[in-house]
Amino acid sequence: MAIPLTPAAPQLTQDAHLIVFVHHSAQQIAPQNHPVFGDCNRLAQLGRPMLEAAYMDAMRQRFPNLHGDVFAQYVNGEYPNFVARWVTAYGWRGMMRRPPNVNLNDQHAVADGAPVMQETLRIFETYAGAVVAQQANGQAVLFEWIQRLVNMP
Repeated sequence: MAIPLTPAAPQLTQDAHLIVFVHHSAQQIAPQNHPVFGDCNRLAQLGRPMLEAAYMDAMRQRFPNLHGDVFAQYVNGEYPNFVARWVTAYGWRGMMRRPPNVNLNDQHAVADGAPVMQETLRIFETYAGAVVAQQANGQAVLFEWIQRLVNMP
């Protein structure tokens, strides 16, 4: 059985790439107050609800027969795995510039009873924020991309 290829992530501009892939504790090496992106904190704040909405919409389309609490429980339970799968598949942890004492795999939080790797989630949220911020149709680009990821086997 062939392993499916990872769908291409939306391309980021050089400035966005620099902001996304510099750890928030090392912001002094990334642009601050960029006219389009701001900084990594702004992108993460923008990306968090956009990523969640894109994921929920894609899951709603993929599982139209799940409703109410069953849908919410399933989606919330799968979200941490979805985030971890794609951050790993794209190799984003390895692209992060960070101080040597930062471990991108060890900071856990709990969301709806499920463990979430906080740093992993922040990487994806920041990337999603950059996708939305860098172009007029960024929201549509994000939603289409997340739809492709959700539908990957």
